[in-house]
Amino acid sequence: MVYSQKEGFKINRYNILKEEAKKRASGATVKDYAMGIGLCTVVLNDGRTGVAYTAREAIPWGCSLYDELPKTGVHAEEFIDMFDSDDVLLRALGMATINACINQGEFEKGDIMEDVNLTKSDVVGMIGDFTPMVEDIKLKAKELYIFEKEKIPGTIPTEKIPDFLPKCDVILISATTLLNRTFDSIIQHAKTDRIYMLGPSTPICPTALPEVKVFGATWVNEGALRTVYHGGGTRNLYREKTGKKINFINREHKKA
Repeated sequence: MVYSQKEGFKINRYNILKEEAKKRASGATVKDYAMGIGLCTVVLNDGRTGVAYTAREAIPWGCSLYDELPKTGVHAEEFIDMFDSDDVLLRALGMATINACINQGEFEKGDIMEDVNLTKSDVVGMIGDFTPMVEDIKLKAKELYIFEKEKIPGTIPTEKIPDFLPKCDVILISATTLLNRTFDSIIQHAKTDRIYMLGPSTPICPTALPEVKVFGATWVNEGALRTVYHGGGTRNLYREKTGKKINFINREHKKA
């Protein structure tokens, strides 16, 4: 169980994600999947498709990682349960299946930065690799803190998050924090209501993530499977029109 800062009670957001996905799976089976070098993707038999980030740096060494590969044709619930796996690739397949089930419906198109609406008084905390956004944020905001595990010039080590995150007016957080289970340890230091989740792994599920104001997700169609087979990442999805950026504003979220 984890503590929800916004709602003031304990929730198990990871179980909620799985339960919501299973509810919406509606008996679907897994038609195909791919474990790519940038993304993992899962296609259901009704065409619904989801992607999730591939944590390449955490994949064990070796030419054959599995004695037996995950089977297709099984109920989507079996893949959803992989979200609890200790194996990073299987966990990504679980996340991709969750996204295939729940990231459906009518969403707003466009870039999440339009909803962030930065001002010169804002201090921004960035958790995740959003390099293409950095220069634009620096131009619009007062200050930008970029947190990184690796020692990269101009970034702040992640162990300093408790010291710096409370100073942030805006927090941009990668959905990979759900995959590696660091979301809760990070978000407990937030002192702002302006929290935005983004990235291809983003599951649009306000009940599991009540702290998140806007979800900047990637909606994909069945063609995404080919893109991932070919080693493509998020930008390739957009270029090949097998994916597009979507925003979901949590209307129940307290306005900043």
